[in-house]
Amino acid sequence: MTIGPKKKISQSKGRQRHSTWEGLNMKRMVDTYQISTCKNCGAKKLAHRVCPSCGYYKDKQVVTIKSKSKDKVVDA
Repeated sequence: MTIGPKKKISQSKGRQRHSTWEGLNMKRMVDTYQISTCKNCGAKKLAHRVCPSCGYYKDKQVVTIKSKSKDKVVDA
């Protein structure tokens, strides 16, 4: 016998919960893993990984990043 949710959770409440969880995970990563700054854009990133904001790794563009405004695309 399974018991389902009692009430529907609205989109805003669910998204608030997810965003809070993401912030907590980043704090946990800062304490546990090495954080460095990207040489290209200066954003914080995990060491030895591609920068999530610009897509660069070791002074080379590796990943294509699409911005939310959809007018600017950084190609790889």
